[in-house]
Amino acid sequence: MGNGAVGGDGCTKLLYTIENVKRDEVCQSEDTVALTDNAQLKSVFFSDNGDPCIYDSSGTLLILQHWRTPGQARWVPLLDTKTLERLAGGRKEESYWPVAVAQDKFHCIILKGGDQYPYFPKPLLSEFDFKIPCTTAAVEDSSNTSAGEGPRLEESFVRSSLMLSLLDDLISATNASHSQRTELSRREMEVDKVLLQLLNVECREGEERGMKALEIVGLMRDRSGKMLEAAGKVAGRYGRLLLQEKINELAERRLMGMDEEDT
Repeated sequence: MGNGAVGGDGCTKLLYTIENVKRDEVCQSEDTVALTDNAQLKSVFFSDNGDPCIYDSSGTLLILQHWRTPGQARWVPLLDTKTLERLAGGRKEESYWPVAVAQDKFHCIILKGGDQYPYFPKPLLSEFDFKIPCTTAAVEDSSNTSAGEGPRLEESFVRSSLMLSLLDDLISATNASHSQRTELSRREMEVDKVLLQLLNVECREGEERGMKALEIVGLMRDRSGKMLEAAGKVAGRYGRLLLQEKINELAERRLMGMDEEDT
C-alpha cells in the first residue's frame, strides 16, 4: 500500500496491491483505497476470514469484497461509527481503536475524549454490530415507526448479502469444510428470510408496488421452492392475486431449471 502518481489536482491517491505469494499470483494491482473525503487511513488489517479491512479517521470501517478476483475488488462500508446510537445527541465524545473484524462484529477499544491511542493498563475490548450506511439520517430517525421498516430491512438485506458473498468467495477459493458449507446454506436462508419480510412490506403498501415486490422475489436464492411458496402465500394474504400468479410461474420455471432470462 502506498501513494500513486500525482493527479491533476496536485494530490495523490492511496493505492494497494494484493499478492498471493504461495501461488505467485497478483489478485489486485495498484487499485485505489476507498477513503472518505479528507479522511486519513488509520488502520489496515484482515478479518477472521482473511478479508482485507481498513479503518479511516472519519470512523468508517470498510471491507474488501471479491478481492481474490482480479479487477473485481471493491471496498464496502461495514459501519460508520459516527452513527452509533451511543453517540446520538452528543451524549458522548469518543473514538475507536480498531482491533478486529470477527464473528460479524467490529471489535475495538473505546478512546474517551480526545485520546488518540489506547492507554495503560490495557482497556477491555468493546464490540459493535455491523450496520451498512445505506439510508439517510431522516429515515434512520424513524426507526421506531412503520415508515422505517422498509429501509431497515433493506439494510439487513445488503448486509446479509455482503456477508454471504464474502463466505462464498472464501469457500470457492479454499478446501471448504463441512461446517463452512453448512454456514453458507444458513446465510442463504437468512437472506431469503429478509427478502420475505421485504415482500410483506411491499404487499402491505398497495397494488402499485407489485413490480418491486416481484423483483424482490426474483432475488431469492432458494431452489427448493419452499421460499417461493411462502412468498406466494404472502401475496395471497394481501389479495395480490396477479403477483401471486407471477410468483407461482417463477417457482415453476425454477423447478424446471429455467432462469428468468429464459422466458
